Amino acid sequence: MPQHQGAVRRVRLSEKRRTVNKGKKVELRKMLKEFEATDTKTLEQLKGLQSKLDRLAAKGLVHKNYAANKKGKLAKAVTRSQVKVA
Repeated sequence: MPQHQGAVRRVRLSEKRRTVNKGKKVELRKMLKEFEATDTKTLEQLKGLQSKLDRLAAKGLVHKNYAANKKGKLAKAVTRSQVKVA
């Protein structure tokens, strides 16, 4: 247990931030699962995911290289699905 008032505040804030960050990561994973599940991947879905990845990388919730790799793979998946349709 923290002994000082500042330490108590830190514990309280870090717990609050942890829950918010966890929710954002869960939301990202859900978006990725939905994207993978669909047969026809659209540019609108891709833009939404890319923006989400950029925001999370900027805040440090995911590594910037992870975000860059995911964005590239998602873009490749969209082009593959559009080639199949056409």
